[in-house]
Amino acid sequence: MSQTLTPSFLASDPTGLMPMPVVQPQYPGLPSSDEGVRMLPLPGIRCPTCAANGQEVWVIPGRACGNCGTPCC
Repeated sequence: MSQTLTPSFLASDPTGLMPMPVVQPQYPGLPSSDEGVRMLPLPGIRCPTCAANGQEVWVIPGRACGNCGTPCC
């Protein structure tokens, strides 16, 4: 005779995950408690290859141009 074992407890969360507390990140340099996207102006440089071809493409220094692939320093 085999006996069927039943669990001794039932989980109330069907996913089996425990809820995590919500922790707000701390940004000491930013005085605003406003939610949303914060913008930081970055100096951009024009891609010299695209500029020679008459196109105005701005690139973050140290990255490659997204238009032609030229590394811009």
